[in-house]
Amino acid sequence: MNRIYNMEHIRKKIIDKLLSSDLDSYPVSLFHGKMGLSIFFYHLSKIESNPEYQSKAEELLDRILLHDLSHNQSIDVEDGLAGIGLGVTYLIKNRFVEGDLNDLLEEIDNTIYRRIAFQTDPSQFSPTQLLHLTGYLYVRLKEQTDKNLQMLYQDLIIKVLNMLYERIDDEFMTESYSFSIYHYQLPVLLWILSKLLEACFYNERIYRMLDTLQLSILSRFPLLHSNRLFLLWGMLYLKPYLHDTAWSNYIQLLYREISVDEILNNEMKGRKIFISNGLSSVYILLQLINNNFPDYPIPFDPQTIYNQIQNSDAWNALIERDYFYEIHHGLVNGFPGVQLVLNHDFYKI
Repeated sequence: MNRIYNMEHIRKKIIDKLLSSDLDSYPVSLFHGKMGLSIFFYHLSKIESNPEYQSKAEELLDRILLHDLSHNQSIDVEDGLAGIGLGVTYLIKNRFVEGDLNDLLEEIDNTIYRRIAFQTDPSQFSPTQLLHLTGYLYVRLKEQTDKNLQMLYQDLIIKVLNMLYERIDDEFMTESYSFSIYHYQLPVLLWILSKLLEACFYNERIYRMLDTLQLSILSRFPLLHSNRLFLLWGMLYLKPYLHDTAWSNYIQLLYREISVDEILNNEMKGRKIFISNGLSSVYILLQLINNNFPDYPIPFDPQTIYNQIQNSDAWNALIERDYFYEIHHGLVNGFPGVQLVLNHDFYKI
């Protein structure tokens, strides 16, 4: 009982610290700033029926849409306009806010269109930015009912995907030395390709890409079990579109060689609790795989993960160390995302 009280006290203290912060000084971004925090407070207001959280969520969203958007901003997902677009899409789709999505995102999409359509130097974007932009454009494509707009988004996706393909190298394929959704790009690429194949407008080219990349992908095997889990997640979404048995055999190998105990006891020690690099992301991946792919169940005890997160000294560090709080106040890289996982309310995205 005492531990539960202490955790609740710490949680409330951190949220109060966030509420009292100068949020205008935060970046506008989805991963690290106001857009992610708006999502966090909308969720928190629903979970706790707290009007203060609702008010803060609305204040942040209004600030973003009415004051913070700039044609000079980055257009990427992590820190830029595409991330704002994804955040607004999420809020509307989950009925936190009402509005016409295409109208709300018209200015953002026009800026993204101009930056991409007239870009002749692919090196102006990093592979990560191109990867995430492809995902964003796919999300926007799904919202279009006008044939001309559908073709426009398809053309943008084709351009960005081809720029990305030219940038794929050994570094892109190689796992990071520690688990990080930022630094291991291959699983996200496979997930995005599965969605584009489902959309069925560029399939022949995507299959040629996969044929070319197959040896490079299948000749590597992640060392970290957490990276194996991440890769399995991406591959399972792509699996229905893969007809070569080599892919199936590799997926089976990945599935057999994942140890949740190894992930929890050895790879997620210390302060690795965040969505960006730790236990929260592992929890989301396990839930997604178990909920969506019943042929590949991975048994785990959610309470074990909750306990490990709550017992981490990251919570005390968030209160006691200003530098640690400044690094970890965002949705993806900080305690807001962790809090939503602990409230069982985030893996449903």
